[in-house]
Formats: sequence, structure tokens, C-alpha cells
Amino acid sequence: MEDEKKITDYWNKSSNSIWAAQIRGNWDLAVSVLARSNFEFGKIVNGFMNKFSKFILEKDVLLTEYSPVYAREYLTEAKPSEFVYGIPSAAYKLDDTDEKILKQLSTNSRISIIELIEKTKLSRDIITYRIKKLKKDNIIVQSRAYPNLQKLGINHYKVIIRTKNFDKESENKVRHYVASHKKATQLLKLIGSWDLEIEFETENEDELYKILTDIRKKFSDIIRDFDILRITETYKIDFFPF
Repeated sequence: MEDEKKITDYWNKSSNSIWAAQIRGNWDLAVSVLARSNFEFGKIVNGFMNKFSKFILEKDVLLTEYSPVYAREYLTEAKPSEFVYGIPSAAYKLDDTDEKILKQLSTNSRISIIELIEKTKLSRDIITYRIKKLKKDNIIVQSRAYPNLQKLGINHYKVIIRTKNFDKESENKVRHYVASHKKATQLLKLIGSWDLEIEFETENEDELYKILTDIRKKFSDIIRDFDILRITETYKIDFFPF
């Protein structure tokens, strides 16, 4: 347990990790990291392995090509909405003021202006102007709630899929299916040993297996294999960890 805590503390303090969680399945821990290049990504992975390799029996490294994120319709009855991250865009230069504001918003997007003034030591006018500019420049594109799902009696699952005969038409069909499913919250197009990942939030395991039965019927021609990971505890969520 002490070694496990050292590993989770490592990723909690990492300036590259945006999400870390305990999972149940073939792995014990899942981590999402941001990197500016393959070289930087290699340094992140190698830095971790150099420190903790004796505790790691097996690892799997997946790259995200793109990932649509969806509103939790089952909680809010909101209209379907989609935000896609991973799409290439021009480099944007942030200054210290931008970074101070984004650092606070990344962990609490509903923070008040008064609190932002206190935490950043910036004036109201500067904060208001910069937030408007960051939205206009598509740096701030969405705010998203991350409720404590366990307290709501909801289970969080990742379904990872290996595909066969997977072309653009098949990809669009899967994307449409996930976008229209009320219990699906995210789709990831992956590069690595798995090809797709779909996140579902369900009331119980039976509900998940009904969804999986439906998926296997609808997409039997493209699913080679799949695995289920249940997220049991989220250690970190920070979309601006730098």
C-alpha cells in the first residue's frame, strides 16, 4: 500500500498528468498525460519507469488521436452537445497572466471573480478581459462538471475495443452511436494495442452489460475484442497541470 501511495502521489504531483484513477480489471492504475511531442512523452514514461519499474508487472501505452466528450444527459436532460479535443490547431502563446487564470479555472470553472482576484492578485478588469479573450480565441471552449459518481450511486466504466475491418464509415457509425447514447460520456480514437475507448456511466453492472450486448449486435462486423475497466477512485483531474 505504501508503494501504491508513492505511485499515485507521483502522478498527482506531475506537471503533465491531467487525470489519474484506480481501476478494476487487468490493470490497477490509469493515467492520462499531456505532452508537446513524442520525445517529451517518452521522457515522461521513462521518468516514471526509471523510478517505479520494480513495482510494474505490465503496462500499456495508448495515444489519443482525438476524443469527443459529451454532456451527461442522464443527469441534466440537456440537449446533446459535443466537444472534441485532440484536433490540431495553431500554437497559442500564453503569458503569466493567462496561466494564472487558467490554473484556477482548470480545477474550478465556477470560481467567482472575487476568488479569482484573491488567488491571482489580478484586477477585476484584467481577469474579465483575459477570460473573454481566451474564450474568443478558443482556448477556453467548455466548462464541465465532474460529480462524485459514487455518492450518486453511479458506476464509471471504460470499455476498450480492438477493431477489425475498421474504415471511415465504421468510425462515423460508432461515433454517431456514442454521441446519441445517454449513458456514454466520451469516445477516444486510440493508437496502440487498442483502437477505441468508450466511457459509460451506469447505475449497475447489469445496465452496462445490456449496453455491451447492444454494441456487439450492432457492430459485430468491426469488433475483434474488448475489455472492461471500472474506475473505482479518481485521484486527480486537472486539465491545466503545468
